[in-house]
Formats: sequence, C-alpha cells, structure tokens
Amino acid sequence: MYTSAGQVSVVVPYEVAGNASTNVQLQYLGTRSNVLSFLVTDSAPGIFTLDMSGQGAILNQDFSINSAQNGAVPGSIVSIYATGEGQTDPGGLDGIITGSLLRKPRLNVSVQIGGQDADVLYAGAAPGQLAGLLQVNARVPLGVARGVAVPVSIAIGSASSQAGVTVAIKP
Repeated sequence: MYTSAGQVSVVVPYEVAGNASTNVQLQYLGTRSNVLSFLVTDSAPGIFTLDMSGQGAILNQDFSINSAQNGAVPGSIVSIYATGEGQTDPGGLDGIITGSLLRKPRLNVSVQIGGQDADVLYAGAAPGQLAGLLQVNARVPLGVARGVAVPVSIAIGSASSQAGVTVAIKP
C-alpha cells in the first residue's frame, strides 16, 4: 500500500487463507531482505487510527470525521475502518477496488463501544476502496459515557482488535 524509510505497509493476500504460515521477503533496488515467516490466522482485526492518540479512523453518521471536537451521538451510527477480516463471502480477490459486489467476512463480526455491545448494521468491503479495507457500521449504545473518548473494539471470529483505540462521544 505504501512505503517510507522506516515502514512498509502491505495487504495480506486472501490466497494465504488455510495455510499455517506464510513467508514474506522485501526487495528494494535489487536487494532482498531476509525471508520472514508469519503464522496465518483466520482473522486479525485491526482498527485504523488517525494518530498516536488512539482516535479511531471513524466517521460519524453524517460522514464527518469523528474527533474530540466532533463526537458521535449515542444512538447514531458510526463507520469504523479496519483490516484483517479474514476470508470473505464471496471469496476475496487480491488487489481489486471494491465495486458493487460487497464482500463480507465469513466469520461473525461484533463491536463494543464504551464496554457495551453495539448493534452491527453492516460489516464488509468499503465501497470504492482496495479489497482488504473493512467497513463496520455500528450503532453507538444509548448508555455510553458522554463527552469523552471511549474504547472501541471489533471482534471477528475469536480474534479481537488492538486495545487503545477510541471513539469520541458528544456531550
């Protein structure tokens, strides 16, 4: 997806599904890195964040960016952007831009916001984006704490997203 002096970001191909492990090797200007071996799991959800604060890459119901100055209203719908959904139905295709056929994870997707279960209204491909970008639309629970950033997590199958990601809630 992108590279910099200290980081390479890639999308794991769907075709590794079902393998116990896979090997990765980088090449730059004809020089190859050591081969690294990674375990393959059914899913490994990770919520994208806007910065080091932990603020999730989340849109409010009106499609504005969720932030401390622009929190979500309890009962409204937020769109959470993540990766690591695992195999999809129909099966995932590597390197495509998502069109009208929106692939959905084969495994169950659940969301917690502020420690409470949130209703998941949609979990699947993000329209118009690279395959592997997951969009999860969830309703913010009515009883969530107001005026603060609360934890948000996604579980896909038995795997959960990373700790420390937040969504801002309107006072």
